[in-house]
Amino acid sequence: MVPLAEIPLPRVLRRTSPIMERLTAVLEEFEAGIPEVRGSAIADREGLPIANGFREPLDLMSITAMSTLAVASSRKVFDRLGLRTPRSMIIEGEEGKVVVQDLGGGEASFIALVRPDTNIGLLKLEMAVAARKIEEELGFADHAGAQVEEVFLVSNAGLLIGHLSRGGEATQDYDIVAGMLSAVQSFVKDVFRAQGETLEEMELAHMRLRLIRGSWCLVAVVASGPIDNRYLSVAYDLLRAFEERNDVALDSWDGDLASLQDVDALLDELISRPPN
Repeated sequence: MVPLAEIPLPRVLRRTSPIMERLTAVLEEFEAGIPEVRGSAIADREGLPIANGFREPLDLMSITAMSTLAVASSRKVFDRLGLRTPRSMIIEGEEGKVVVQDLGGGEASFIALVRPDTNIGLLKLEMAVAARKIEEELGFADHAGAQVEEVFLVSNAGLLIGHLSRGGEATQDYDIVAGMLSAVQSFVKDVFRAQGETLEEMELAHMRLRLIRGSWCLVAVVASGPIDNRYLSVAYDLLRAFEERNDVALDSWDGDLASLQDVDALLDELISRPPN
């Protein structure tokens, strides 16, 4: 893909251009996944709109310009504090929120206007998935194969035992983790409520959530693509070995993490393997 900086602006904004059509399709897919989204857009580093997903008669130029300015200001604040620049930021108001996702290390921005009751964790997960596609279209990222993004180890009752994100503990977004954990816990309850059905996989923000069930606990794997039988077989063997090492503690587990061995080792092994 040609980097955005090398694309003449009129070509980017021309609605009939192939890249414009693909970017608009990404925005439409993103908005379809989160009903609370009122609209979305992509802006360049100067705040000029590249693609528009807003259906409401709003001032697109003002939205993209002010959102880009807010991101630039937040970067300066974090730089002055000696902190790593965040990939996303949220501007909250009584009637809505504006969420801005960084693209290409500041080369562009992905902007969403959402209703105030939006699940921010799942919204940011949806935005992260869409942002990858946008970055690929604009030449900011290489195409990559499917990866395991998150792994949760939970008890059969839905209590969190351990969690690992591909980004590592220091970089994980706790809004996203909370949103996904809520979805995992709801899914676990659905699994055990089902009568005569096998509920083991679901779509989660254009990702795959797959459960691997043991005797005392479950592994929930969130991947950016299909999870094949080879991965599932290895994951089941690893979970079974973990449960055998901890059978006494798990049989009457009271939430004491110190009583369990090799939780981190299990999660590390599961997240490092390609899902297909």
